[in-house]
Amino acid sequence: MLVSSIARFNAINQMNNSAFGMMQASNSMMSAANGKNTFGGEHDLSMLNKMDKKLSLDLLTNKLTYKVAYLQEKMLNKHQHNEAKSTFSALA
Repeated sequence: MLVSSIARFNAINQMNNSAFGMMQASNSMMSAANGKNTFGGEHDLSMLNKMDKKLSLDLLTNKLTYKVAYLQEKMLNKHQHNEAKSTFSALA
């Protein structure tokens, strides 16, 4: 039961880290779109394209990681519930 609790906490931690990463990528994209200190004075479209690709990839990666961690947490919660139920039924 302790192992499944630790695994659940790790999955929740990963979800929080992924959500924070999505927020950072989104904020960076909005900052780049607003033009606030985007290029350090340069107006190079290839640089903008590279930034957009990188931030979009970061956002998608964090979304996928969040979804995987969510499913892990859900599965571990179910496993922990079944484990507790079998323990209590064995005691009765």
